[in-house]
Formats: sequence, structure tokens, C-alpha cells
Amino acid sequence: MKKLRYTTSLLLLLLVQVGCSDFLEQQPGSQISIDEQLATREGMLEAVTGMYSLMESTLRFERYTVYADLQGGNLKFSPTASGSNQGELSVPFNVQQVYNFSDTALESELESFYGNSYSTIAAANLLLEHLDAVAYLSATERDAIAAEALSVRALMHFALLQVYAQDTNYPEADMPGIVYKTETLQETLDYAPRLGLQETYTAIVADLEQALNLFPDAPILEGPAYSYFRAMSTEALLARVYLAQGAWENAYTHATQVIATSGVTLTPKESYLESWEAPLQPVSEILLELSVPVDADGAIGASRAAQYGYSSATSYADYVASQDLLDLYAAEDIRGALFVEQELPTLENEQLVNRPYYFTGKFQGNPGNPLLRLSEQYLIAAEAAYQRNNTDAALSNLNAIRERAGLPALVTTENLEEELFLERRRELAFENQLFFDLKRLGRDVNRNDGCLSTACSLNYPSNFFVLPIPQSTINLNANLIQNEGY
Repeated sequence: MKKLRYTTSLLLLLLVQVGCSDFLEQQPGSQISIDEQLATREGMLEAVTGMYSLMESTLRFERYTVYADLQGGNLKFSPTASGSNQGELSVPFNVQQVYNFSDTALESELESFYGNSYSTIAAANLLLEHLDAVAYLSATERDAIAAEALSVRALMHFALLQVYAQDTNYPEADMPGIVYKTETLQETLDYAPRLGLQETYTAIVADLEQALNLFPDAPILEGPAYSYFRAMSTEALLARVYLAQGAWENAYTHATQVIATSGVTLTPKESYLESWEAPLQPVSEILLELSVPVDADGAIGASRAAQYGYSSATSYADYVASQDLLDLYAAEDIRGALFVEQELPTLENEQLVNRPYYFTGKFQGNPGNPLLRLSEQYLIAAEAAYQRNNTDAALSNLNAIRERAGLPALVTTENLEEELFLERRRELAFENQLFFDLKRLGRDVNRNDGCLSTACSLNYPSNFFVLPIPQSTINLNANLIQNEGY
């Protein structure tokens, strides 16, 4: 199956100028207005796919996409491949501050992630603001586009919330959330302040619930169901949001609904490994995956392999599995076979010595970016059931993942809370989840194998479970309050 191509819309060029200009560059020497771009059905659909293209590039940004696994301890670094520094182990320059829990507001390493997230949100808002003005779309088609735009808006706000706000179990009351943008010019006109944490969750949930009420039976965009938001993936995201919020009843309800009605089933044990390794198509249990960018000539752009890929002994990515993670897989766990062992020259006592490093098999070749999988819904249902004192449902959902991995079913509730956490860490490794799980569960960070940080551990609670709001943004909006400690 071919990967879906996200068309790079002219809309994307507008987003960096939203609020400053009504025009965007089309070609050198010519311009096109938003009204012209959205004057036809073709132009509208191009703008929708452009929104997805911007979301894809934002969520594939290296400093964000490795963030939760790196901070949580799933990752360490591969040695320098060649040159005068061959074999040296060092922290990649673009994540040094974040890795050391010493990011700064003035020169934040995720500043572009912050800005591009709000640009994606602006793209969604722009579509929502123009939908009712076009006559060429039916009511059903307008609903379809609105549902997808609301889902994208909610996802990007949730991604920002995870990085820039403490969680609901933080000991201080009235913690700030983030600025929630529902208009393209909101910040310019109103200098919007950050909502409270619970207010932000309420806004995210409201967008997702509204989207669920709007999705038609037939999508407006062509392509595989997993490539764009559909009702099933929006509901899966809603289950994840409710889990992060600690709204256990709602998390359980929506996760079990996805499991029962999505039409997607867990990838069987017999094909789990080959499903991850299949070129240019996602694992069979995917609910939402952002495809790699493809140009007009069919050439594939950047992918997650830029962070995790191995091509040869002199060409490989910076991030490999830590022994902290590897030790969590029992001998019979088939997921252990997803790690690709490679011997690489490593500098020790001024000598190059071959040492084993383990690259993930999830992101070799040119993989897309998997955002939602069915296995996560089982794990959400299991954790939410446990929190509701429904241990039978917790065990049933947890064992669906364990048994698929080749592990024996758990029959006792002893240490069940720990097993739920560990199973998420094993199953969702390299999918940007661990640090956010540690934060929402109030757990400490302990990075051991391969840790090169000046701070290999971080006790919860701490100001440094969140990043600083970029100072450039605060300079533009006097109503923004910086995170404590920055």
C-alpha cells in the first residue's frame, strides 16, 4: 500500500504571517489571497491536507519526537560514526539543554516546536472560520472538514499541554495550562493569557466531543482511514486526554468504545514483528499515522528514521535503546526482537573498541509517524479500570497486550499498578510517551545506562518536568506567565 501524500498547501506559507498579512506567497512575484485559495473545492481540500502537512512536520521535529523517551530514560546515544571524533559518546548539540533539564526561556531548544504547534492550530482555525462562507460544500462536507480541524486543534493543544504544563496531580493548586487558540487573530487582538490546567483540559475535550458529533459516515478526503482523523482516531485521542486528566470513567468508556467499534484489531503475535518492519506502511493496528512527506516526483522526505535509523557502520542515527529499557523485556517477549543489535566502534581509554548498540526496529527505512495505536487503547482501558477498582477488566485488557507479546497472563493483582506502568513502557517505547507517563503518575526520573547528563535523575515534583515558555512569545504577549523556575 502506498503512503498517502500530504499536499503542501499554499496555506502553510501564510501561517507564519497570520495576523500580519492577508496574503501569502504563491510564486516569486505573485500572491494569492485566502479567499482565492478557498474559492474552490479543490483549493479547500488542498488547504486541509496542508494543515496535516504542517502537523506532520511539527510532530516529527527531532527535539520533540525524542523528548519523552530521552527524558524518561529509554534512550542513550550512539558513538560518533566517523572523523576525528569517531567513537566518542556525546549528547547531540540540539538537545543538550533539554537533556540536562536546563533549557532556557531565552534560547529554548523547543522554541520552534512551540511556534509551529500554534501555526498548525492557526491552520485549523482558519479552515473553521471560512467553512460557512463557501457554497460549493454540502453541509455534510463542511461537517467533515470541521471535525478534522477540531481534532487537529485539540491534538496540537494537548501536545503543548504535555510539554509546557504540570499535571493534575501536581501538589500546587490552580496550575496554569496553556493559551488555547480558537481564533486566528486571538493573540494579536486579545493578548490571550494561559488558561488554568483544568480549563485547558475542558477546552480540549470540548473540541474532541464536538468533532465526534460532526464526523459523517463517509470522509471528504481520499486515502487510507489511518492517514487522517476519523471518528475512531478522534475518540482514541479523547481516551488519551481523559487518561492524562485522571478522568478514569471517561477514559475507560472511550478506550473500550474504540476497541469494540473501530473495526481495527490488535496485530497478531505471528505478524507483529514483520508488521513493524514492512516498508512504507504502518502496523496493522494503527489508528492514526502521519505519512512521510513525498514531493511531486515521488521522492520521500524526512522520517522518524532520522532519529532512530541504522543504514551502515558509518551511517546511523543518534539514539539507541538504553539498557534500562532493554532489561524490561523478558526472554520470551517477542518485542525484544524489535531491537537491531549493531557492533559500533566506541572510544574507551583512547582505543576504539566494538560495543553493541540496539536500534529500534520500529523506525527503520522510511516510516511514518504513528500517533495512535489500538494497543494503547487496551492499556488505557486497563489503567482506567484499575483506578476504578475493576481489577478484572484491568487484567483482561492488560493481558491482551501481554499475551500478544508472548508473556504469560497475569492472574494476580499484586503489584498491578507497577505492571501497568511497565507494560506501557515496553509496548510504547520510542513513541514519545514515557516522560509524560512519569509526570502524570508523579514518578521520579532515573536514567542509568549511558546517561551523559549533568542531572541523571529528577525527583517528582519538580519545576523541570515542564519546559519554559519561549521568551520571544512572552515578549509579544504581556499576559503570558512563565513557568515556575524559569
